[in-house]
Formats: sequence, C-alpha cells, structure tokens
Amino acid sequence: MSSQQMLAVIVGSNRGIGLQLTKALQSKGYDIVAACRKTSSDLSAVPSVQIVEGVDVATPDGASPLLAALKHRHIDLLFLVAGYQHYDKFGDLDAEGLKIHFDINAIGPLLMVQALRQNLGKGTKVVLVSSKMGSIGDGRTGGNLYGYRMSKAAANCAGATLARDLKEDEIVVGLVHPGAVDTDMCRAVRASMGVPEKDRGKNLLKADDSAQRVLKIVDSLDMSKSGTFWAADTGEALAW
Repeated sequence: MSSQQMLAVIVGSNRGIGLQLTKALQSKGYDIVAACRKTSSDLSAVPSVQIVEGVDVATPDGASPLLAALKHRHIDLLFLVAGYQHYDKFGDLDAEGLKIHFDINAIGPLLMVQALRQNLGKGTKVVLVSSKMGSIGDGRTGGNLYGYRMSKAAANCAGATLARDLKEDEIVVGLVHPGAVDTDMCRAVRASMGVPEKDRGKNLLKADDSAQRVLKIVDSLDMSKSGTFWAADTGEALAW
C-alpha cells in the first residue's frame, strides 16, 4: 500500500484497533487525521498525527469538529472504527439497550460518511469495521448479543447500499471483520459473560496484528469488490 502522502481519517482512533490502524498508517507515511471523542495518552504519543477530539458518531452533530478540521481536503482512506458492544441475552433484553447499539454501530457511521461526502471522491476507500456476528448466514458465532449482532447486520446493509450509491463516483466501500481482538470492549463483554479474568484474552488477536490484517484486506479492495464483506483474520469473504 503506497501512501504518497495520502490522507487517512480514522474515526475511533484513541484505543484498540483504531489506535493500531493509526500507528500502522502513520508508519507507512500517510497524513493522518485521528478522530475520537477524547484522545488517549497512547494516541497523543503517535508522532505527526492530527488529533481531532469531540467527534462522536452517536450524536447528531458529531462530525462537526472533523468537518472543521478537514475543510475541503480529499480523503483517500476513511475508517469507521468506533463501536459499542454490551452483552445481552434473550429474556433480559430492553429497548434502550438495543437502540444504543444501533445508534453507535449502524446509524452513526452511516451519517458520518454522509457528513463527509464533500471530502470523498474518485479513489476514496470507505471502510466500515464490522463483525461476522452481523452475518446472518455465517452461523459460527453462537447466540445472544442481540444488540450487537443486529446493529452490525444493519451496518453491513448500510455499507452494501452505500457501495451502490457511490459507485458512479468510483468510491470503494468495504466491510471488514477484524477478527476477535483483545480490546477493552471485548474483555468487558467477556467479563459480563462470567469469563474469569485470566481467560478474557484467550484466543484473541492482538490489536496490532488485527490492524495489519485489516490493511491487507483494504489494500486488495477495488471497484470490483466494493460493497463486499471480508474477514481480516482468515482472508475469506463472509456471507451476509
């Protein structure tokens, strides 16, 4: 993946996969705009990165600080990484808990892309970090986690529809499952499921490894693959 000082924007960059994508792309020579609600010490330590705080996919005007920072700059890579996962199970579901998942995982990223439309053009790659838990046809990830699964399925639908609407302008849209990754979010969900602390990182990819695998998938995306759904951990195309 050659950068030639191309611009990468990562929404949800202060920790986990977003932070590692920021580091990886910075090391490749990209001009980076790292967007987040609030920076972290790890993100602030990454050299030559423009950090934009106050960017919140869950709020109606959450893109405003990013739009102000970008002005009319062309985005080459746009990553929508920010997400939410809370353990829920049948019998204990509530409407508010389900709605929060949709606001952050599906509606927010779609509206963020819409808000940044003026910065997207020929050659842009828009990448929604999804999950194979949002695949209805895959069937390998068990049950429960209704809010997360349903919202990621909705995000997948949004990405596939975006690909059709942006095709004429030669904007590529990709949906990527990063694998089961050792992040604070994943560990918190495992804690809610009663997994002992010593086992909460078991069989999980490290975030830096996941980021490299995601970038490998993104590098392979072109217009012929726009709107497709991929697993970065295995390199396979995923069922809807």
